[in-house]
Amino acid sequence: MVGWKHAQLGEHHQARTTFRQALILLRQVDDQYGQAFAWDGLGYTHHHLGQHQQATACYEQSLALYRDIGDRYVEAETLARLGDTRHAAGDHAAATGNWRQALDIFTELGHPAAKEVRAKLHSVEPPSA
Repeated sequence: MVGWKHAQLGEHHQARTTFRQALILLRQVDDQYGQAFAWDGLGYTHHHLGQHQQATACYEQSLALYRDIGDRYVEAETLARLGDTRHAAGDHAAATGNWRQALDIFTELGHPAAKEVRAKLHSVEPPSA
């Protein structure tokens, strides 16, 4: 999607505009997966613009759609990004909860992304005695 290319290039304002336009079209054709993808991209761009409350709301919209669709892998990716946003906003308890959920799914799927999420958890959780 064009919005993700803008985001990857650091063009977050343009990415946000593109994702918003995509959402309008995707709603018209009732493309739930596309809408989930666009909400996720909006969350990413808001995060990188320092707009953590808006990013959180977008990620939650995305998660609801991915859960309805049943795409566990992308659900886990979005949970990990939501955790990143909550961590950046200073809500470490919520971030930890999101990362744990993502880790559970990645582990269940046997996906190597579990290692990265596990490292995030270790960076915020005190070592067990």
